[in-house]
Amino acid sequence: MMRRSTIAAATLAALTIAITPALAQQANPVAKPATKPAPKTLVAKVTNKRDVPVRMLQLIPAEAEVEPANVLKQPLGKNKTITIPVKGPKGECNYIIVGEYEDGLEIAGGEVNLCKDNTIVLVD
Repeated sequence: MMRRSTIAAATLAALTIAITPALAQQANPVAKPATKPAPKTLVAKVTNKRDVPVRMLQLIPAEAEVEPANVLKQPLGKNKTITIPVKGPKGECNYIIVGEYEDGLEIAGGEVNLCKDNTIVLVD
């Protein structure tokens, strides 16, 4: 009699171990599909190699009509680097660089593809 109850207990324990993962799966029958990663935010890494600070800098989407805004909160001095998040139309990679140094010299019309290379070095 003792032997039967030991076998029954062992069988019950084995079934419990085997059934537990199945019950856990039934509790969450619909696995959520993997979500798409958020779109990568573009950033521009701008370095000023001139002796004169940059007082105004704009990154204008090449293919969209967007009102440009100065992306600098303060002048960017000689040999200083700043990382700027770029706001533009979704999927836009090409930006035109426009700006001005404190001595009045303009930064005009250089185009960069921020999806391929986000480094911008301003030189004489």
